Amino acid sequence: MNGEYCSNCGQRDIELLKFKKLIKDFFDHHLDLDSRIYRTIKYLIFNPGFLTIEYWGGRRKRFIPPFKIYLLTSFLYFFTYSVILNTEIENNEVNSSNVEIEKIETNNSIDFDDFADGFDYYMDNYEKEIELLFFLPLTAIGLLFLNKKLSYLYFSHHFIASIHLSSAWFILQTIIEILNKVFPHYTSYIESLYITLLIYCVLMIKNIYNNSLIWSFIKTILLMVMTLIMLFTAIIISLILILLGFHIL
Repeated sequence: MNGEYCSNCGQRDIELLKFKKLIKDFFDHHLDLDSRIYRTIKYLIFNPGFLTIEYWGGRRKRFIPPFKIYLLTSFLYFFTYSVILNTEIENNEVNSSNVEIEKIETNNSIDFDDFADGFDYYMDNYEKEIELLFFLPLTAIGLLFLNKKLSYLYFSHHFIASIHLSSAWFILQTIIEILNKVFPHYTSYIESLYITLLIYCVLMIKNIYNNSLIWSFIKTILLMVMTLIMLFTAIIISLILILLGFHIL
């Protein structure tokens, strides 16, 4: 050991470590994390597709990794949604839901009415969980199909794009949910903000796949239709298996 540092490994002598150094390291780490979160969300919202292009190009250190920002934004959205929902639930709605649960769980026969009731029940009660489970891979599959001519892009590329798209949508939907709660008399106007989800997707596809605005709009519509078809197919298959007695986890 020569001076403060080890001559072999370069590590600082921990005995010389002072309290102010601990404080400095703590704030350096958290301020850096805060700046990365701010920077990531800023580019995610105001520059559609930028984070995806940066990640594809290997320029990742300055931003929060895709899965982390997805978990952060999805948690924020579902937390906000659950808080708002819990303030609006009435006793008769809870009782009605319990009746439906008993009906579905105790009746083993399957007819059209049971299937319709089951579908409505699961969509009403597990819509957000279903979206969280299926939306990412199905959107990535849709992007892969729509851009199959770009042979240098693999499924993983489109999956990253799907993560960033979903994360941005979570933030936008969180804002809309909060505005609806804060300004209940202007719900009809606030609901029109959902058009921003469509606009965002168009701009993101335009930026990351270098398409024209018109072609990006067409791709967005096709992507939404394809994703919805695949989503409902997956839900229906899962529901049939559940009603037949198989528990899909």
